[in-house]
Amino acid sequence: MPRPFGQHFLRHDPAHDLVDLIDPRPEDTFLEIGPGALAITSLLARRCKAVVAIEIDQQLVSQLKGQVPSNVTIIRGDALETDYRAHVPKGSRLAGNLPYAISSPLLRRFLEHRDHFTDAHLMLQKEVAERVASPPGSKAYGILSVMYALWAEVSIVQRLKPVDFSPPPKVDSAVIRCRFLKEPRHVVRDVPAFEAMVRLSFTQRRRTIENNLRLRYPDLKHYFKSVGISEVRRAETLTVAEFARLAEVLPAAVDLTQSSLE
Repeated sequence: MPRPFGQHFLRHDPAHDLVDLIDPRPEDTFLEIGPGALAITSLLARRCKAVVAIEIDQQLVSQLKGQVPSNVTIIRGDALETDYRAHVPKGSRLAGNLPYAISSPLLRRFLEHRDHFTDAHLMLQKEVAERVASPPGSKAYGILSVMYALWAEVSIVQRLKPVDFSPPPKVDSAVIRCRFLKEPRHVVRDVPAFEAMVRLSFTQRRRTIENNLRLRYPDLKHYFKSVGISEVRRAETLTVAEFARLAEVLPAAVDLTQSSLE
């Protein structure tokens, strides 16, 4: 099977373990990113109502369409651009073996659609999975950690070795489970401003949070003091609750440009 996009297809044994972890129910509809060789797709289809799978490789799409069960729809498209809401109903579930090269932008996009999905099971490069699931104080803790912790319950539920794929990648992989929350874990009145502040806080990880923020926000010491956070701490030590408190008191940033999670 051709792999012009560098896909690494999950083998069937670990796919069975993963689908058991996902625990599809007869009433569930899944949006799957990258059906690959149908290892996950076919197993989901046996246990759920419907699977809509997005695949960018036209040649692969043509091959898969003749192999899928009747409750599986294969869509030729780019997961970074496809309108998820047009293809699956609200309350659907999300699954995918994410291409390593675009995993961060896909993770950002899934957060933008968090109200449309109940949960997500996402296979990622191990380091990326650990970054998303990381707690404060960890070297892996960063922007994606904060944003996912704000909007979801996140855990690593499966770890995979290169031998679990064909062809084997050069890195280990892991699956994260994200159960999306209906409301943010902490009060955030202006989500774009919160995201921008978090992004700026991690600009240079070795610097204090005050040094990362001071060019964009005036009179920082006053605001840090008002919420009981030391300005000499580094961003990686702040909890999501502390970021939320800080965002509530900070004025609008000066010359703030478009927000980006990573």
